Amino acid sequence: MTPIDLVRLGTSGVGRLRPAAAPGMQQGAGAFRVGAESDSGTAEAASQLADTTPVSLGVMLAAEALDRDAVHDRAARRHGLVVLGGLTELQRALLHGGDTAVSLERLAALLADMPQAVEPRLAALLETIVLRVRVELARLEGSRGQAGASA
Repeated sequence: MTPIDLVRLGTSGVGRLRPAAAPGMQQGAGAFRVGAESDSGTAEAASQLADTTPVSLGVMLAAEALDRDAVHDRAARRHGLVVLGGLTELQRALLHGGDTAVSLERLAALLADMPQAVEPRLAALLETIVLRVRVELARLEGSRGQAGASA
């Protein structure tokens, strides 16, 4: 293969493109190394790469766990908002004298699928919502049972 002569714009010299290693680089056994005759910029860049601290596996796993926890918390937060929407529907049905059976069934299903939050404040807030749903379910199921027994 013959070398190709290139004129570099903005420089005073003419460079040659060769299939062999570039000037200042030594090629050997599939790896490239910076040669002693290379300019200081290349040697400085190589030393900066060598000075980087490797990330330990423990740090990587901890970062992944944080991401996973954040995903669980987002899902729990969304589910909590849906449960609050179900409580609002139940309140509207009670105020307008509508059928509460559908709202109660929906709340019971939402309660069964409630995800656990990792963040403590979010977990406490979701527990408060769950408690409120359980109170409403018990209260309305109890009132239904009494209405059915007196009829």
